[in-house]
Amino acid sequence: MRAPASPAWDPDDADAAIQRAHHQFRWFGGGWPVNSELPTTASFTAASQFVRHEDVASSIPCGPDIDAITDGIRPFWEAGFTDVALVQVDGSTNDRFLAEAAGPLLDALRSASG
Repeated sequence: MRAPASPAWDPDDADAAIQRAHHQFRWFGGGWPVNSELPTTASFTAASQFVRHEDVASSIPCGPDIDAITDGIRPFWEAGFTDVALVQVDGSTNDRFLAEAAGPLLDALRSASG
């Protein structure tokens, strides 16, 4: 089984990561049952208009803490998923995420799931 996981990594600033996650992934706060029923982008906007920054931060690991990201992914492998697709929130940070965090994060995930 494969599961998606979306951290919002930032090397220095959890608040900046939360801001980016809220801007791009606030729809995540409604959960998949809500999202799968929404027919248009206007519906997504309406459904997510009251999602707060703290709502996003409680459902998406945000910031530089690799352990927090690992803990956020833990429920997927505990539920029996064998593959996790990581999607870094906000493509503007992908190069730095891949250079600085991806290796240590993968090591932490392998160690924690083993």
